[in-house]
Amino acid sequence: MGTDYAEPKSPSIQMIFFLGLLSSVVYMLTQKIVPDSVQLLERGYLFTQNQLLPFGPRSTNTNFIFGPFISIFVGTALLIYEHPIAPLLGILFTHVLGFFLLQRISFLTSVPRLLPPFLFLYWLSPWRSSEVFLWNPSFLFPLMILYLYGLDLCYRGKRFAGTLLVVITTVLTFQTHNSFVFLLVLGAWVVFRCKIYPHKWALLIGSLFGVIMLFPALKVAWFHQEILEMNRGSAAPFGNLLAGGEAIKGVLYWFRYPSLYFGATTFQLPSVNWSEASLWARVWVTVKWSLALLSLIFVALANLRFFQRAKGTFLWELVAGAFLSLVVVSASSPVPFNFWHLYLIYPLTIIPIAWCASQVRLKPISVMALGMYFLTYAGISAFHSYKHDYANLQSESYGRLVISKSRDIKDRFSRFTLKIRP
Repeated sequence: MGTDYAEPKSPSIQMIFFLGLLSSVVYMLTQKIVPDSVQLLERGYLFTQNQLLPFGPRSTNTNFIFGPFISIFVGTALLIYEHPIAPLLGILFTHVLGFFLLQRISFLTSVPRLLPPFLFLYWLSPWRSSEVFLWNPSFLFPLMILYLYGLDLCYRGKRFAGTLLVVITTVLTFQTHNSFVFLLVLGAWVVFRCKIYPHKWALLIGSLFGVIMLFPALKVAWFHQEILEMNRGSAAPFGNLLAGGEAIKGVLYWFRYPSLYFGATTFQLPSVNWSEASLWARVWVTVKWSLALLSLIFVALANLRFFQRAKGTFLWELVAGAFLSLVVVSASSPVPFNFWHLYLIYPLTIIPIAWCASQVRLKPISVMALGMYFLTYAGISAFHSYKHDYANLQSESYGRLVISKSRDIKDRFSRFTLKIRP
């Protein structure tokens, strides 16, 4: 390893952690309870009432997600403290754990000066910091970090622990979001291209863990087969490929995620009427869109440079496999993509930009300016946007949307829940 890059305990890393944590806390405290949040809280509430709903939230245009992971996670948090902030703190903890695991991944730390810009772009960007939110996509960030850490363990020769972590992470991702397919394709690429083979016993144990976790859902589906048809839309595999433009849209997220062109739903700020807007509002809109467009050009050039000059390294193979996996998932998906559908690729999209940044001496003023922009964007969008409002009342919303409707919730899911305690 080189010695001319910041160590995990360096002041720059500590400052990145503090500012990113502060940004996430601001988002967490200002989140509104939207319909996606209610889905999680309903499952958690049922868990506190001795009932396990072994299905996650409804996926876009498809059925419920199989598995009890979300119900157990949210329910356990609500048992500790019956307030929406409890599961949010649990999500924040998983994000913090991911931050520290990133500092132990050798294929990131072994490249001189790569870790600080990577952590800066990953941890401070509103894409990540805003996802301390009550919906299932927020789990995808820490799950992807766990997956990468497992791959790194295999890369360093610790095949049993690495394989077990990769399989368990894939199982939990399967119970969180349908984009778990990305992990399967990436894992196959790493095996065949990098010759990192899974440990057979760890593969067996991890698979057994997955089967055991799915048993409650399979039991319910066996006796109530109508749940297999609930919420099912007309989406068919490879629908995006047939649509053409939707498949391209998915691939373009490779360039959008590491840019300053942020998601519309999370950051859907009040619209600005240009003719009536104040000077500050006009300046903000101009800066926002100018930086978004310029950053997309920069990201495209950084990717070109990375794929040309980093070839032959494990990092190149991993990023190439991630991009190929994105192409496969974009083409095979049955539904049009929204920005949260591809969160699993987010950490990998940053690597080419962080690699290019590691090849030059960055001016402190440029880093500080970008950091201030991230924090400013977080402050504005957390103050008032589609999913956030400084004047929100999470406890009141939980009581009104969940507790007061407890009888309706129990009746609605009565056929599909299992008693978990005598």
